[in-house]
Amino acid sequence: MKIELRKFYRFAIAAETCLVMQSIKLTMNKELKLAIFDLGQVCIRTHLERCYLDWEDMAGIRPGSVSRDFPFDDQYEDYERGTISGRSYAEYFCMVNGLALDFEQWKSGWNAIYGTPIEPTMQTAREMREAGVTVVAMSNTNATHTEYLQNNYKDLVDSFDHRYFSNEIGMRKPEPRVFEFILDQRQCDPSEVVFFDDLEENIYAAQRLGIESVLFDDDSKAMLWWKRRQAAACESAAVN
Repeated sequence: MKIELRKFYRFAIAAETCLVMQSIKLTMNKELKLAIFDLGQVCIRTHLERCYLDWEDMAGIRPGSVSRDFPFDDQYEDYERGTISGRSYAEYFCMVNGLALDFEQWKSGWNAIYGTPIEPTMQTAREMREAGVTVVAMSNTNATHTEYLQNNYKDLVDSFDHRYFSNEIGMRKPEPRVFEFILDQRQCDPSEVVFFDDLEENIYAAQRLGIESVLFDDDSKAMLWWKRRQAAACESAAVN
């Protein structure tokens, strides 16, 4: 089922890209006002395996004992929308996975997910801001991770003009309303925006609204996009 869904999104993204390419070319000379960046695997590396290893160690069980099939279910989505607390979700997660952990232990393991910032992306964000582009982060996340990021990755968090965290705004990707909310907040037309994300379903959702969307599958993806745009702008200025 997951493979079939992945194939659907790849086909849909390709089809949608063909439909909007002419529009993108026509608006290439239009001012870029807003750049939206996902966080996990776009701006900062994430390692879910570290969480499991920490949880198993604290629970005193053999590494690999807990299924790595993370439950991206309704409870998890509610946690990311901020409608249930971290403590409530931790109890649910531990029950489902048979882990005997208290909340502080679970939280410690959960926060082990974060690794190092992805420097080419962060450099691109800095260059965009210097060029007058508003740069924001939009992340499906939760209160536990939001607090941890703000306390431990302050330089990364402060690299953005604004942060839209799903648990704070009560909506999450790929819901169209989250993109519509940001467009309204920033007073931007979709043609004035670029969006970077590593998940195909999120890219597809943004494309459907007319937002130029870049599937992040390489550390240099954002930087290459930005350099190509700058080169195109210079070429256009030379012609005119």
